[in-house]
Amino acid sequence: MSVNKNHQPEGTGDAIEQGARIGLFDSGLGGLSVLRQLSHRLGASAHSFVYVGDTARCPYGDRSAGEISHFVSQIVHWISNQTVDSIVIACNTSAAVAGEEVRKNAKVPVIDLIGVTADLVAAKFNRIGVIATSTTVKRKAFSKAIHERDSHKHVIEIACPDLVPIIERGLSESKEMDAALKKYADRLLKENAEAVILGCTHFPFVDAALTRLLQDRIQLIDPAVLLADSIAQSIAAANPETAIALDINKKSLAYTNGQAKISRSHIYTTGDPSRFRETAKICLGYPLDTVNGITVDELTVTTPVITLVEHAVNTTTVTPNMVPATT
Repeated sequence: MSVNKNHQPEGTGDAIEQGARIGLFDSGLGGLSVLRQLSHRLGASAHSFVYVGDTARCPYGDRSAGEISHFVSQIVHWISNQTVDSIVIACNTSAAVAGEEVRKNAKVPVIDLIGVTADLVAAKFNRIGVIATSTTVKRKAFSKAIHERDSHKHVIEIACPDLVPIIERGLSESKEMDAALKKYADRLLKENAEAVILGCTHFPFVDAALTRLLQDRIQLIDPAVLLADSIAQSIAAANPETAIALDINKKSLAYTNGQAKISRSHIYTTGDPSRFRETAKICLGYPLDTVNGITVDELTVTTPVITLVEHAVNTTTVTPNMVPATT
């Protein structure tokens, strides 16, 4: 499958081939919702994943565009040197601010979740809600993408600056979260939204509470599910002998295979690996096998810390501040 590495369309799965090594990054642990879907959906089609959660500088949602672009440039530089074949921007704030720049300058194809989500919702719904970070909403990332496909769609974008910090504190199932979500749910109901896009990759971790508050009247859309299906379709088309049965016409596209475990992954955080692993367990419902620590300064290192040999045999790199699996 041939691709133009410097001008890859946003949100497409065509940049990822069978057996690819996929890099992902997010401002924190939210991108694990994307990694979860890709890991489960692609199965043996994707050999392994490299994930970076920039927890030390999370959240990104209220930072300046200059700061976000700088952070993204550092992370993409580092991931690009870890023998990856493609990079997924598993952070919609980063995609909204720096997606175009990253796609032009990265060494490998770069894709995000915005375009593939706009394709589906523009085709299926007329009144579309979006809940996202303040920066993503200010940039109108989703509404612009939807209106490029159909200018007649009514899009309600709601900034939710308080949700990411609560999730990162491990309080996704708490009275504090329910109170924070209620005001957004009430507005979506008042606006008569038919569907709501979970426009921050942290938000699938609170979809159960949101569904309850929406009284099952509004369909939740998890962009990670759509991206995983898009990639799976692309791989199946190129490799019909390993075609994957697809079904994206479910009542809820928001927490599909939610308990599917992340596998074949090297996970890094710029924050505290132990804390990252503890919070990830709350969000995912199970512990990650290993979390590695990497400092912000180390993001400028060009030497791969994950070798091709490790990629081939699917082992985990051991670093001094690694947090191994525990019961």
